Amino acid sequence: MLTGNVWVKNHPWADDHADMHRSKTYFYEILLTDGCRKLDACATSPPLIVPSGVKKSIPMKVHLLEKAIDHYISASLKPDALDWYYPHAMVSDFNTHWSPPDPAGLSAIYDSCLRSDYSQRWWKRDHYRPKEIMLLLIEADTELATIAWKDLSNDTASLEGRLSRFDYYCNELLQIHRQKHFRSVETYHHQDAPVLSLYLSGLFPHKYALYPGLDIFQSFCRAIGSPDIPVVDDLIRYMKVASIVFTFLQRNPRYELLLKQRDPSMHKVTHIPFLQSFEVIAFEGERYKTSGT
Repeated sequence: MLTGNVWVKNHPWADDHADMHRSKTYFYEILLTDGCRKLDACATSPPLIVPSGVKKSIPMKVHLLEKAIDHYISASLKPDALDWYYPHAMVSDFNTHWSPPDPAGLSAIYDSCLRSDYSQRWWKRDHYRPKEIMLLLIEADTELATIAWKDLSNDTASLEGRLSRFDYYCNELLQIHRQKHFRSVETYHHQDAPVLSLYLSGLFPHKYALYPGLDIFQSFCRAIGSPDIPVVDDLIRYMKVASIVFTFLQRNPRYELLLKQRDPSMHKVTHIPFLQSFEVIAFEGERYKTSGT
């Protein structure tokens, strides 16, 4: 069995073959040129185009990803499909109220960014209080907290580095808080992957998406045939997957219908296109988790 990859970027000569993107003719030529005497079968598959900037391979099956997108679009085109209001309003509100922080105004800016007319569950649930804890961290040392937020919002630096440093700053701020309030029972800063994804998507809504949680992301990876299922929260990988999902979503024949249905003149919530990658992952992950197929 002979296998290989031929693509215009790496093999410019292939662009001379008029049917390269639609037939197997050029493979036959390659085989015959290399002295192949007998050809029993020739199977090809479309390449998975990874968006620019994505360095790590993300294994998945294209036809299953396209199937997942079809599931999502079919459900989203229903007249009563308004579940998208909450995540889009949440990210839009953060983006609207955010401004470059300074020590004097950071607490007020942060507080105004995390407000919602729909639900507070993204930052306030039983035993989960990332907003409340962050306000305590800012109060503990406003200058250090301002440095942490300025660094997180610096998109010229690597995402991995920014997330690592933000976690470091939060741990340092928590220790300062505990030193000032020796009776405090707080031992964790609660700035985990889901709330960090809100910060990132709020800061850069056209580049980052909300993270639905590890169990849903795991289910989505299984649904699209990935052999590499994440075992811990990994926002670096997740954002790469979200970028790939959005690329394929835009290629779907019904995508324009979905955009038309979400025309700003028809809704009270601002639609953020890239955030639809989160919708696809959350919808298919939940569907697969429930059905197993």
